[in-house]
Amino acid sequence: MPESAGPRLLTGSHLDSVPNGGRLDGAYGAVAGLEVLRTMVESGEPLAARVEVVGFADEEGVRFAIGLIGSLALTGELDLEQLREGRDWQGDPISQVIASAGREVDRMLDAQQHMHSIAAFLELHIEQGPRMEADGVDLAVVTGIVGVYRQQVRVIGSQNHAGTTPFRLRHDAGRAAARAAAGLRELVQNVDPEAVANIGAMQFDPGGVNVIPGRAAFTLEVRHLEESVVHRIVETFNTNLETISAEEGCRAETERLSWVPPARMDPAQMERLEAACQELGHEPARLWSGAGHDAAILARHVPTGMLFVPSIGGISHSPQENTSDEHLVLGARALLRGVRAAAAQIK
Repeated sequence: MPESAGPRLLTGSHLDSVPNGGRLDGAYGAVAGLEVLRTMVESGEPLAARVEVVGFADEEGVRFAIGLIGSLALTGELDLEQLREGRDWQGDPISQVIASAGREVDRMLDAQQHMHSIAAFLELHIEQGPRMEADGVDLAVVTGIVGVYRQQVRVIGSQNHAGTTPFRLRHDAGRAAARAAAGLRELVQNVDPEAVANIGAMQFDPGGVNVIPGRAAFTLEVRHLEESVVHRIVETFNTNLETISAEEGCRAETERLSWVPPARMDPAQMERLEAACQELGHEPARLWSGAGHDAAILARHVPTGMLFVPSIGGISHSPQENTSDEHLVLGARALLRGVRAAAAQIK
């Protein structure tokens, strides 16, 4: 409510998506938050004055390879230097891209001036995975969010003619990068079977059909609920990368792009969300989240809770991303009850 003074309960989610993504990831939680507050205002609930809705920017981190920009700015954790010096996926300076949207990099941390009025945070989201549907679960209270580590990898070899240079005399950056990528699954599972990792983008330079790549570049992302496991996987991968690069007559460079540590949800907020689900006649599961969320950033500053509804087929980051209307409505109803309970605790 514009005329209300803090502290407030914040609810909502992010508004951005991924290339060729779905309609629910992030946007569902933001729209549900608006519907919750509208319902409270129209029913004349005094607690509505303690509720605020947020739509975070650039949670996904696809264009700038950073991610969670909105929540990092709100909490004062955003690295402005990384934005000033960085470039987007098309090579354009990030500062110019942000300026074209009518914003200034140097003023993005102004958002933290609002943080003092935030007392707690609740986020509603689709699961983005198959567990809830497989187990017949309608609602799930999130217990924690995995840590997400991202790094840029560059392999430097020697560009040469692909027709006249025999395999044994090549310094093929593309082959070295491909070998490292091909062994990723086995490497990760040897460290911890519950961990996941991904190489989502790889480029060879100069990219000619008859040219041995002189340079290769790709991104590595690693996720797990335990920080030590993430770091062990990254260290093992980088050691393996160096070995492969040397075998191919190349060298490798790595650069950390971002690191969001694992986040545990607040026990009291979890209990309130669980009670909200039970009021609706549903016993919620308790699940950890394999996806990163703005809630992971807010959890470092205020008591934070998160609620999931199922994803049909476990599909997300795809146009086929979907959740039944019944589950979407049920999630919003549970969020309304959770918001009421959490807002009532704010003094």
